[in-house]
Amino acid sequence: MIASARVSPGRSRQGTGWAARALATVARIGPRPLLLARYVGHHAVTRWRRRTLRNTYGELVGNPPEGAHLHLPAIDLSAASALPQTLQSAAQTVRDEAELILDHRLDLLGSGLVHLGAEIDWSRDFKSGYRWPLTFYQDLEVTRLTDASDAKVPWELSRSHHLLTLARAAVLFEDARYAEELERQLESWLAANPTGYGINWASPMEVALRAVNWAWAIATVEVWRPLDLPLRRRVTRSLQAHARHIAANLEGTPYLRSNHYLSDVLGLLVLGSLLKGDPEREKWFRLAQRALDTEICAQVHADGIGFEASLPYHAFALEIFLVAKIVCDKAGVELSPKYTERLRRMLEASRVLRHPTGRLPQFGDGDSGRVLPGSFERTPTLDHLLWLGAAVLGDGRPLPDEPHSEVAWTLGVDAWLRVADLPQAATPSAAAYPSGGFYVLRSNNTHAVVRCGGVGQNGNGGHAHNDLLSFELSCGAPVVVDAGTYAYTSDPVARNAFRATAAHNTVAVAGAEINPIAARELFRLRQVARPRVEVWEERTGHIRLVVSHDGYRRLEPSVVHRRTFVLERASGVLTIGDELLGRGDQWAETFLHLAPPTMVRRTAEAEFELATGGTVALLEYWGVSEVELVDGWVSDRFGVREEAPVLVACASGALPLRFGYQFVPWRSLRPGEDQPTAAETSR
Repeated sequence: MIASARVSPGRSRQGTGWAARALATVARIGPRPLLLARYVGHHAVTRWRRRTLRNTYGELVGNPPEGAHLHLPAIDLSAASALPQTLQSAAQTVRDEAELILDHRLDLLGSGLVHLGAEIDWSRDFKSGYRWPLTFYQDLEVTRLTDASDAKVPWELSRSHHLLTLARAAVLFEDARYAEELERQLESWLAANPTGYGINWASPMEVALRAVNWAWAIATVEVWRPLDLPLRRRVTRSLQAHARHIAANLEGTPYLRSNHYLSDVLGLLVLGSLLKGDPEREKWFRLAQRALDTEICAQVHADGIGFEASLPYHAFALEIFLVAKIVCDKAGVELSPKYTERLRRMLEASRVLRHPTGRLPQFGDGDSGRVLPGSFERTPTLDHLLWLGAAVLGDGRPLPDEPHSEVAWTLGVDAWLRVADLPQAATPSAAAYPSGGFYVLRSNNTHAVVRCGGVGQNGNGGHAHNDLLSFELSCGAPVVVDAGTYAYTSDPVARNAFRATAAHNTVAVAGAEINPIAARELFRLRQVARPRVEVWEERTGHIRLVVSHDGYRRLEPSVVHRRTFVLERASGVLTIGDELLGRGDQWAETFLHLAPPTMVRRTAEAEFELATGGTVALLEYWGVSEVELVDGWVSDRFGVREEAPVLVACASGALPLRFGYQFVPWRSLRPGEDQPTAAETSR
């Protein structure tokens, strides 16, 4: 159901120009004179600063003062042979990836293993082949919608996550080859990316995340093998320039700051903590500390959900806030009590939202972004962050299994051992997150997460999808899933298809979108639909949720979509009923995107058996004229998509229209019973 054809919009830059974007923002702000004045003033000052910075960049950023040195906290990693058995296995994975990195074979943003050649080209998108010139960063054409190029590819490479892997492997296995390769790649990057020139200076967020990874990689290898002294001096000077570049190009406005700004200030926090002797370092640290204290309340709702209408970006922000807490703890600086409390709420909400298998529902955009990852792997989970949060806050073991290895790689083996000895944390009681727009219906064998909230980002909708009243469902294994994201600017048609109504487990009326999608505004979704929670009822025998939106009121005839979820606690039966309210005749389609392993067998005209993970369930529709099984796409990480079955049911007639479906109790496959095969699956 999701298109993948390419288009050539004709103009290489995204959007319709600064003036049009500014007018659109002013319209979103509305009649709020003080905020409008701050917004207009901010943009005027920003444009003046950019012009000034162009003339003074070499002096203010590119030529930092002498005398700074790196003060790095030690990260204690034992030799692999001395680790607990669980960590020994994880350490071998680190070593295997380090061997690939030695050969310049990397897997980034769904590329699969790609050989980058004897000399890495840091400015090239190795997927499309496009290479950005070494132009002053303000003059670069970052987004090129006329071809498949994607700046995220060289950015991801230059984030230098793989240098963390080399550093960890060097210490764990006491192998100098990995440390030497780390040094060679640092030297290569410095030579190929003069300060302020090229694609790797175009985004302050990328500059900041690169600095954080360099700092952690060097700190990891520091005790065992410090950097070669001349290289250490060059890296120190470059990190000083990194900090000045970030400080001069902070992202965001008085109206909207997002994960980009969080990344910027995390970079300043880290650099301010380690660049001893730089006259600006204390200013950077204090600025970042104050900003983080402010932004955790501005960008995270009181119920613990990130404000971007995206659970993957909720996870990314959570990692930023956790790493910031680690940095402050190591520096002996306390963040405010409100910071710790909001961070704790993020972790608690994350525990409830995750499926029992560990899958994080993929509502909204997801670009597989990480701060300090442990490997190439980007599975849709945040279990590693739950364990890191337990290590940072000491609130108890969030999950019943052993701690995630990333706790050891990020904080040291002692931290892993400490969190392994913590008592089991109590299960959070909350299941409704009205500010964040998520509701969780759960019983012993059923876990459903429902989306009912706005487009996020203070109405900008930059990472929102048309997923109102959509849901994910697991019963022992994920069954109904969100289609995900797949791509951003490298494929505009796919980008828009994956955030469209038809890519979600909800209802499209008359082929319309819930919120209009402007084909060229790839990072904006204008909110038209007003979500409403009519009933949230948790009783001993059942959970009932009634939600609605009026996104189709602009149609003729006008329609309000109401959806009722009822979960029977004892049996695990989930019933979903749809009502299209209004007058006149109308038609609609309701979509179910099934997890790729799910095999589907039609047992009657409107009944299906769904088999996955060793279990079978019955899905039964009512009130629909026909149900079609079609091929669709599901993406659970950026840059990767796979074929998956989609059930599309149609309903039409006089309003009000009522239809829906029911998932009956799951059962295990009977002895000798085979799971349906592809050949048996009815299309």
